[in-house]
Amino acid sequence: MKNLKINSYLLLFGCLFFAALQANAQYYGGGYGGGYGGYGRGYNSAFNNPSFDNGKPKPPPDPDEVAKEETRIMVKKLKLNEEQEIVISSLNEDYAYQRKDLYELIKKEFGSSQPTPAQIDNAKEKMAALEAKKEKELEKILTPEQFKTYQEMKEKSQKKGKGGKKS
Repeated sequence: MKNLKINSYLLLFGCLFFAALQANAQYYGGGYGGGYGGYGRGYNSAFNNPSFDNGKPKPPPDPDEVAKEETRIMVKKLKLNEEQEIVISSLNEDYAYQRKDLYELIKKEFGSSQPTPAQIDNAKEKMAALEAKKEKELEKILTPEQFKTYQEMKEKSQKKGKGGKKS
């Protein structure tokens, strides 16, 4: 009889504990409406953001690798001649390192805390300005047809990155 009473209490405790865990999960990452943030944002967007790893930003990719990959894609898609390939390879490498330096500067500005929306907007503006500067230089190197193709590629890539339809 005593064991039955103990087992009943353990079962009741287990059910209450499980129910409490389920209710708590709604508020910390992906429950109904995504928790406190609503609309799937979760309590802390760093937990749900693929560019953050345990609340810390992921390090940027290696600039040399980024430049090589950008150049490889541009050679293939834009059909660059040898001279263009050499100049654009150098340009891509230069801007890959500038992006890395800018990333490091922005990281220092953020400090060890989660960045505010204003800080994120400021960082995005700085990156966009750097990309616009690179694009002006590319326009001087590429033919009008190549530049148009480049812009279409970039637009398609940005749509993919923002959850657009992947082709």
